[in-house]
Formats: sequence, C-alpha cells, structure tokens
Amino acid sequence: MVTDILLDDAALDRRFERILADVTRQGWSVQPDFLSAEDTAMLRAECDIRWRGGDFRHAGVGRGAELKIRPEVRSDHVHWLDPGVPDTPQQRHYFATMEGLRQALNRNLYLGLFDFEAFFAVYPPGKFYQKHLDRFRGSEERSFTAVFYLNDDWKEEDGGQLRLYLDEAGNGPWVDVLPCAGTLAVFITEGRWHEVLPATRERMSLTGFFRTR
Repeated sequence: MVTDILLDDAALDRRFERILADVTRQGWSVQPDFLSAEDTAMLRAECDIRWRGGDFRHAGVGRGAELKIRPEVRSDHVHWLDPGVPDTPQQRHYFATMEGLRQALNRNLYLGLFDFEAFFAVYPPGKFYQKHLDRFRGSEERSFTAVFYLNDDWKEEDGGQLRLYLDEAGNGPWVDVLPCAGTLAVFITEGRWHEVLPATRERMSLTGFFRTR
C-alpha cells in the first residue's frame, strides 16, 4: 500500500498503486482520469491563456550549445514551469501530486528520483514529434517521463496519439495513447522510443520528467 504521500486522497493512492504495478510489469502505465475534471480544466485554461498570450517558444532538440530548432523533427511549442515557485494554485496542486508519485516510485522501486521538471506543450494542427528518446546524449538524469493530457472531447479520428514502442529498437510493436483530457501516461525513459503523431486539432499537454542525480 502506498502511504505517506503529500495528498490525502485514497483514490489517488490507488492510481499510484496501479502505476507502480504497471511500471514493474511492463515499464509504462496509462491512467485515464488521473486528476479530476475540474483540476484538468484549470490546467487546460492556464495553458490556453499562456499560449494565446505568446508565452511559448518553438521547442528544440538537444540542450545547451547543441540545442537546435528542427521543425522537421519536432514542431511543438513549449512553456517551462518553475516547480520551486509555481505561478498558480493548479500548478501547485499538480506539482504536489507529482511529488506524491515521486515518493511512491522511490519507496517501492528504490529509484533515487530527486526532482520533477515540467512544461506545457502545444501542437498546432498537423504538428508532430518524430520518434525519439527523452534522454539527452551522455546524460542519464531523466529516468521517468510523465505526460498529462488536457484535450477535451478528443476522438480517435482527431489523431495526435502518443505512440510508445514496446521494443528497445523502436521498430514495433507499439501502443497508441489517445491524448484525452485527464489521462496520464508514465514510462521509463531509458530505451523507450516514442513519437507524437500529427493531429487535426490543437493538442495540449503537460509533460514532465522525474530525474536522478
């Protein structure tokens, strides 16, 4: 039983337990309705306001001196959040929830995760992110990826699936995750090839990484 998390929420405890069970068995987990509809709507509204207000930038590939804007590989826009000084109550709630998940992963899987970083991501219609790994070359800091989706009334024909490849070569088979509002996708970062397929609608998410030292 997962105990001693920051949020006193038995339903959230059970979601953490399901994530732990899935990750232990297969290395990834998908949890619909991870947060309440109200919490999800507040995060979506904030993302939308920041997007319309021009707070986003073109996402790049690589980091530091190797960071490059390559729209043929990745064509989303991002806005990074500061977990140390969350701007809004909904951010504080989300980071507290992720802190609870970090503690649960550490307690049960002995992973040594020490923090969580996150950003809003917006994919305009037709945009995508080709098959990739979330770890930077030569770095092992990012241990788990967590993607929380903010898209209301999303349908299969809207596209925009997160495609998780189930083999380390990234050649298939795969699992497609529909980016429906309230769904959380979590997976071990090492060796997990994945991509974001183009959508016919604007697609919003809150993407984060649990890191080790």
